[in-house]
Amino acid sequence: MEKVTDFRRLLSESLSRKIIDQIVTSVSRRPQEFIPLIQLTKDSEIKIAWRATWACEKLCKMYPEWFVPYYEQLIQELPDSPHDGIKRLRLSILYQLPVTGDFPVTLFDYCINHMLSPGESIAVQALCMKLAYKLCMQEQELLRELKVYLENAEPEYYSVGVRCTRKNILKRINSLHKKEK
Repeated sequence: MEKVTDFRRLLSESLSRKIIDQIVTSVSRRPQEFIPLIQLTKDSEIKIAWRATWACEKLCKMYPEWFVPYYEQLIQELPDSPHDGIKRLRLSILYQLPVTGDFPVTLFDYCINHMLSPGESIAVQALCMKLAYKLCMQEQELLRELKVYLENAEPEYYSVGVRCTRKNILKRINSLHKKEK
């Protein structure tokens, strides 16, 4: 319990990459601190939850295997993310993880519904597109569905970042279809 309090205190200070890096280093050296940190991603204080999720996203790049047991939990928490930054970071963590077990239909549906949603940030839209594509690589019959969604989107209504991600994914899908012929 002491570690949760220590992390909470650090995360409540002014935002700095140095503090996040300090937490990441601490957890890297002492993996038993991972559980207290991941618990803070659901803290009632949004600032704490957001910063804890940021530290977890950095840890996921180093130790993705730590997050595999939390895959389903992350998917379940995604729609209720209390902050756009938390949603983006959760999507980033999910994107970095391997798709194991049954196809995550809930996650795929979430990505399809949010990748072109004007109510979402550019980063969330782009990550949803990338994650939908990654999931389609597991269930390739869904690639055509993703392609239809992306082709029917009117590019002029989207940001440069979303248009670029859309264009790159369509290129990948089209190159896969060419290889099939």
